[in-house]
Amino acid sequence: MEVLIIILALIGIFIIFQFAGYSINYDWIGVFVILYFIYRLRIFGDGFRHDLNNIFSKITPKSLLLIVLVNVFFSYGMLYLSIFALDNIPGLDSFIVAFFAPLMPVNSLMDVGALFSTIVISPIYEELLFRGIFLNRLCLVVPLSFAIAISSILFGSLHGFGGIISAVVFGVCMCIIYLKTQNILTCILAHFINNLLAELLYHFDSGNLIFTNDIFIVLFSILAIVSLYLIVVSIRQEWKHITKR
Repeated sequence: MEVLIIILALIGIFIIFQFAGYSINYDWIGVFVILYFIYRLRIFGDGFRHDLNNIFSKITPKSLLLIVLVNVFFSYGMLYLSIFALDNIPGLDSFIVAFFAPLMPVNSLMDVGALFSTIVISPIYEELLFRGIFLNRLCLVVPLSFAIAISSILFGSLHGFGGIISAVVFGVCMCIIYLKTQNILTCILAHFINNLLAELLYHFDSGNLIFTNDIFIVLFSILAIVSLYLIVVSIRQEWKHITKR
């Protein structure tokens, strides 16, 4: 409980400073959470080793990779929709800048450091926080469905315009994986792969073909629609099993 209070206080301070126009490196919150859990491993080291040895005990690597892939493709579909909205709704771009800019995390790390932060620090910190702490605590006070929704919406709120909805959906998927496996390391691995694939697509697409080439746009749009269908079907199936517990 003490770490939840400290984290909420840090996030509150971060938001206040952002609205006041002062830049704070968001990564420090994540680093603090990771260091805290490393410290706690001195007490719960056996549990960590058990989770590490059983990452794929209740979900196969193939299934985990498929979940990540459909979420990545769905996120590109949402990016296409956000770009379309920005181009066709008058004044939306100004509103987005005014509303979202103060809330966006400041990453003072550069190049390799920023990449490390996105691929390594963020998956560990965000899974520990939103699935390991928020989801578990919320399950004690609200029905499971509300706990999943609230923790996923909070997770999505960390992302910018165009990525919020896909982040909420990804959060729901991570909640289901966590509840199914009871292993936070499985969620961290899935989140790591998700961010790694997103970064690889971004860096390999040096010509920005995914957003400028008609063939790529049609291809990724189809993949996004198929991915959305697979996500909805999977969530409905898993939801029945989870809520029956």
